[in-house]
Parts: sequence; structure tokens; C-alpha cells
Amino acid sequence: MRVTRNYMSGLLGGNSNSVYGNTSLLQRALSRSTKSRRASRSALLSNTSTSRSNILAANAVKSTANTQKMYYNMKYHAGQVIDYADKLTDKGASSLFAKAKENGNNAEIVSTVKSFVSQYNSMMQNLQESGGRADSTYVTQLNSIARLNSSELASCGVSRNSDGTLAVDDKKLAETDIDTLEKVWSGNSSFPARAALWADSVESSAERNMNAQASNTYSNLFNNYGSSGNYFNFFR
Repeated sequence: MRVTRNYMSGLLGGNSNSVYGNTSLLQRALSRSTKSRRASRSALLSNTSTSRSNILAANAVKSTANTQKMYYNMKYHAGQVIDYADKLTDKGASSLFAKAKENGNNAEIVSTVKSFVSQYNSMMQNLQESGGRADSTYVTQLNSIARLNSSELASCGVSRNSDGTLAVDDKKLAETDIDTLEKVWSGNSSFPARAALWADSVESSAERNMNAQASNTYSNLFNNYGSSGNYFNFFR
């Protein structure tokens, strides 16, 4: 028992004359182990915190990029709706309808109508994707215009889908005579002319939202990450 007690005393550093010195091997090992575990936990917590911050930043940037892309597309398609509406409603000597009557061919009118419908549908889809209050109002107004002109549009083979987009019967549109096409698609009170008025508002609104998104994103990134250094780490 005495040998065992002395041996344990030496290990624990209780005997100053021990061959292990004032600090035993066991104490030093326990001390190193404890410090190592603390350092590992501290490093893990630090790395976890940084990783979470960077993940949040990445998700925020990705989300903003997707929103920016949506508004960019919305602005583009709204602008295209306006451009094709202008071509259809032009009354000049070189207008689509003037040239069609001159050569007896409605092909260019048909092509422009189909392009207008395609851009109109893309704009409507962007507005519905946004789901914002103003964009929802634009959808409501455009749907109202389409319903009011549904019979005229149908005479040219264009119908309204349940989601507000338009569908084209290519054969019926191509067979529609020039006078009917002009009555439905030309003039200041026609469907494309009235849709273009709202498309102009959509275009302006999309541009404002793009600018606001960009401004808020850069501001938040600097405020949230600049002070801690994570902002700069994130962009390395």
C-alpha cells in the first residue's frame, strides 16, 4: 500500500522529491488535453459563426440576384410590349396596315401580333412571379382590358387563358383579313394601345425596384459584414 500511495503521490505531484518534478506527467498531460479541447471548441465556434455569416450572405446575394433578374426581365418585356404596340397602332403611310393593303399580304401584321402576344405573356408571368402589390394591380388592370376586348381578339384567333396570358390560334390569325386585323389591333382604343399604357407603368416600376434592390443589397452587406470583416472574407 505504501508503494502504491507513493507512486500515486508522485504522479499527482504531491512529492516534491519525485523523479517527475513539481509538476507530474499526468498533470501536464491533463493540462495540455484541457487546453487543446478548449482551443478546438473555440476555433470550432469561431469557424461555425463565420460559416453561418457567409452562408447567410451568400443566400441574400443569391436571392437578390434572382429578384434583380426578374425585374430586369419584367422591364425588358414591358418595353417590348410598348414597341410592338407602337408598330401595330402606327397610322403612317409606311405603317404595317398601309403596306399590307398595298401588297395584299397580312404576313407582317400576323408576325407582329404574335410577337406582341409573346412579350405580353412574358410580362404577365413576371408580374405574377413578383406578387408585389403594385404588380398585382397591373395584372388586374391588364386582365380587365383583355376581358373587355375578348370578343374582338377572338375574331382574330386570340383568346385569354385562365392565368391572364393570351393564346394564339395560328391558322385562324393567318386567315384573318386585313381590315379585321386593323380594326382589332390598330388605333388608340385598341387592345395593344391600352395594354401599352400599363406596360409603360410596369417598365418604370420594374426599373425603380431594380435600383432599390441594388441599393439595399450593398447597404446591408456593408452594414452586416463590414464591421466584422466577414464581408471581405466572403468576397475572397
